[in-house]
Amino acid sequence: MGRLFRLLWLGLAPLCAAELLCVSVAHALESDPGAFTLETGSPDALCPELEATREIVARRLGSLVVEGRKGWLARYTIGHAPAGNPRDFVRLELFNPEGGLELRRDLPIEGDSCRTMSEVIALVLDRHFRGLTTSDAPDAAGTDASSQRAAQAPRSERPAAVEQPPKAPPKALAPVSRPVTGTGPRLSAEYAVTWAQPFVGLRFNVGLGQRLEAGLGLRWGLTSIEELEPRGARIEAKTASTRASLAWRFPLPPGLLHFGPALSLAIQRATTSGLQSPTERTRALWMAGVEAGFVVPLTRHLFIEGLASLDFLLPGAAGQYLVDNREVLSPNELNIGGALGFGYVWGQ
Repeated sequence: MGRLFRLLWLGLAPLCAAELLCVSVAHALESDPGAFTLETGSPDALCPELEATREIVARRLGSLVVEGRKGWLARYTIGHAPAGNPRDFVRLELFNPEGGLELRRDLPIEGDSCRTMSEVIALVLDRHFRGLTTSDAPDAAGTDASSQRAAQAPRSERPAAVEQPPKAPPKALAPVSRPVTGTGPRLSAEYAVTWAQPFVGLRFNVGLGQRLEAGLGLRWGLTSIEELEPRGARIEAKTASTRASLAWRFPLPPGLLHFGPALSLAIQRATTSGLQSPTERTRALWMAGVEAGFVVPLTRHLFIEGLASLDFLLPGAAGQYLVDNREVLSPNELNIGGALGFGYVWGQ
């Protein structure tokens, strides 16, 4: 019994830590509106990730002071062009407090660094605001003298105001952007290990809105489970399993964290040898538990994923193997496992 409690502690401790980390990340994503707001038109994209970009822009711009209740609004959106160059880009738009469009820039996506794209966005915004500050804040002495001369001159001699064309924002540096691993469907091949045996398998995940995703996996045992009887009989079982999961997901740069319940069904086919009449039997094992995983992008469509799981055998939902009225190959009531996957994501 003591061994079972130690195993429960070893399995649940990392999962509880992962859940606390998710809650802290979700709390950190909350922010108050102010004089400047940055948002994204493609919320499913994680590159550049919104909160990381907000932090970089805030460090570069500092604080803005505006009159009235509404402030400046910047929005960036992932775009794709069927033809032309660049094919993939980030469209950056800046709106003034009156709602007018002040800036629109298409920033090409090249390379493999999301942080660089966030820094480019911050650089373009910073240079634009610095240009506004420079044009709107001339030398104080020159301003006063000009105002006095204009006031003293007759109305007919005062020069007409000439509207200056808006300053063109400086050309942004070519960004290097790590491709997005977002909420699109993911298909991966995985290698998994449990207490009983190693597995290879396939896993498919699809998003259910902004915060949920569902997963379905198929696994095949690489080895057989064996047991020897005192009379020389040998029992060998091969395993294939399917696994379904429902998870909450949280953007956690540089990837995506997901955590939630899982249900698995293992089908085992056992054969006996060394007996007068060899037999074959099949049983089903139902298990329920929790699963946590972390997805890290490698390129725009490729990713790696690590998984950890803790499963409990459901009471009354497991078949038995009997030899001479004695149970063999008893299933584990608690199963701790891990997996490493490599896959492809669609629909960025």
